[in-house]
Amino acid sequence: MSNIEDLIRENKEMFNYEEPMEGHFERFEARLRTQNRRSRLRSLYRVASIAAVGLVLIVSSIFIYDKFYDRDNGSVTLGDINPELGKVEYYFTSQIDEATVSLDSLRKYSDEGTQKMIDREFAELDSLHTQLTEKLGTNPNDERIINGLITYYQTKLKIMEHFITTLNQIKQIKNQKNQNYESTVL
Repeated sequence: MSNIEDLIRENKEMFNYEEPMEGHFERFEARLRTQNRRSRLRSLYRVASIAAVGLVLIVSSIFIYDKFYDRDNGSVTLGDINPELGKVEYYFTSQIDEATVSLDSLRKYSDEGTQKMIDREFAELDSLHTQLTEKLGTNPNDERIINGLITYYQTKLKIMEHFITTLNQIKQIKNQKNQNYESTVL
């Protein structure tokens, strides 16, 4: 290394006599900026790929835990018995989930007594569901239990629809009262 340094020091004037071409510094800065952008994109890509891998690991862990470890021994679903029954169960549970969302959004229009009645009704239905599910675990091929679960889903959905209809009527009455009050005040 010292030979090269000595050579440069001895010929220093030869290296310094010409200036870089016009626009050299601007081109150099532009290259530095694009290089910085590329390095930022690479680091962003690395972070995004690490986050994606982490997300896949989390989701698969949750799925594995739910599928294999978080299952009650006596808890059997209709889908475990027959895929066609699983489709029926999925249909009813998705309809019940939608009705639950609607019912929750309408609860503010009911009084405390009505809310307690709704909660008590669903608590009784849910305890029936728990009993039927446990019996299904011990007797998976009993048609009476299977029919009981399907009837449970149908009944719960009908009751929810009834509550939704009633609460929608209460909502309309309250809105009409508010409109009448506003028109008399103005």
